[in-house]
Amino acid sequence: MIIPLPGQPTRMTPKIAPLLILMLCALSLGAGCTAPPGGGGSSGGTQAPPANQPQSGTQGTLYPGPVVTVPPNYDVAIQENRNHNPIHPDITVTFRGGKGQIFLQKIVATVIRSDGGVITKELDRPENGQISVQDYMTLQGTTGVDRVVVIVTILNVDYKILDMNDDYNSHP
Repeated sequence: MIIPLPGQPTRMTPKIAPLLILMLCALSLGAGCTAPPGGGGSSGGTQAPPANQPQSGTQGTLYPGPVVTVPPNYDVAIQENRNHNPIHPDITVTFRGGKGQIFLQKIVATVIRSDGGVITKELDRPENGQISVQDYMTLQGTTGVDRVVVIVTILNVDYKILDMNDDYNSHP
């Protein structure tokens, strides 16, 4: 057996190098593919598939589902607020603008109430205009935990951008 001096190649080195490179390429292709189906559950969401079909998990349950990220050129902002008056525990959904404002066709807000009731309201784009910043919808909530779901329609594609529980008692 011949022991090579440090820094000198052995006859085995040319055979191992291509295998090592092939293994590293295979590992790099599989990197990042460990998220469970349906997204990783982060608030950033995932890119939305075209969804002109019923969204699963939006009706009748208090368990929020995943949301999607609107493509950057069509991004819009929605704000959800709770009124802390026990006589009128309303939930207000307000449009706050964004790059996609001119493409925005509709905002649909649904409140799934803790008492089992479901309330849905829509803001539609006027025929000769667009939905304006500060346009809002007020939906009747409860003094318990209500689920709020907001779906926007941009260029005939629906994006669920908000799906959360709003606990009346958790607000100051």
